[in-house]
Amino acid sequence: MVKIDLKDKRILAELDMNARIPITSLAKKVGLSRQAVEYRIRRLQKENVIFNSLTIFDTAVVGFNWYRVILRFQHISKNQKEEFIEYLKNNKYTFWVGEVGGNWDLIINFICKDNFEFNEIFEKISQKYGSFIKDYEILIYINVFDLQRNYILDKKEKRKEIFHKMKFNSEIKLDCLDRGIIKMIKTNALISNFDISKKLNVSPNTIKNRICSMVNSGLLLGFRTLINPIIFGYRSHLLFFSINHIDVKKEEEFYSYLKSIPNITYLVKHIGRWRIGMEVETKSDEEFHEIFTQIRGKFSEIITDFESFPLYRDHKIDYFPEGNLV
Repeated sequence: MVKIDLKDKRILAELDMNARIPITSLAKKVGLSRQAVEYRIRRLQKENVIFNSLTIFDTAVVGFNWYRVILRFQHISKNQKEEFIEYLKNNKYTFWVGEVGGNWDLIINFICKDNFEFNEIFEKISQKYGSFIKDYEILIYINVFDLQRNYILDKKEKRKEIFHKMKFNSEIKLDCLDRGIIKMIKTNALISNFDISKKLNVSPNTIKNRICSMVNSGLLLGFRTLINPIIFGYRSHLLFFSINHIDVKKEEEFYSYLKSIPNITYLVKHIGRWRIGMEVETKSDEEFHEIFTQIRGKFSEIITDFESFPLYRDHKIDYFPEGNLV
């Protein structure tokens, strides 16, 4: 069993939405020395409480679309499933590969330049592994909220959030240096500007200015620490709702209510059968059911269908996959 004390929780609560917070600032916030904070972070990484730190991008700003594919398998062995997952992890257009339960087996999120590129990628997957696919759903992203884990410290105040507007901006152009920076920070948010500058042969100040420019443009939204919720006794479920007869005011009310639930850590609006999708982290199935029942009861007039399933593991997370950087 991994033991997490209050100081550990304070560190994790700060890192949750700001993986690149300076150690000196973090130490001041949690009331420890720099050395003590560094030691605790190394221990949390070693014990798999912290398993990565990612840079969060909104790649729609530079002209890419996000797609979600949900798969149900048939006639597939364990080895064949592992091979399929490895293939998807190595696909240069996937930004999330998640293994789930219930009526479905796998969820894959893709980032592609348009519907034609996505269709070409999906057809290649179907040709190679179609005999193992019994059913699938395809959803197109409209916007996304990444939400702070307030439950780490049982906070009651309004949560920090990262909002993906997903609006194309034709004025934002990426050059070779931008792409080089993105490649280095996308799955390693902790790499320093100095280390990036050495590898790209420019000054640290140039790196800092380029990253600031990405932030100001809305392309780079933040730096998030990936924390294992199981350490806190929480497990993840995905919950999808089909929505009908919704106006702008009611939609805003629905989103506001969902964001007020501290167990919801990821909230998505789709085009497709499941209009709203979310990730919910709870301590028990009973707690998840209670949250689901409250949502469904409060918005029963607009919710026409629903589906939920447990999320077992993330096989890949990369908000700017290689295929978008060529």
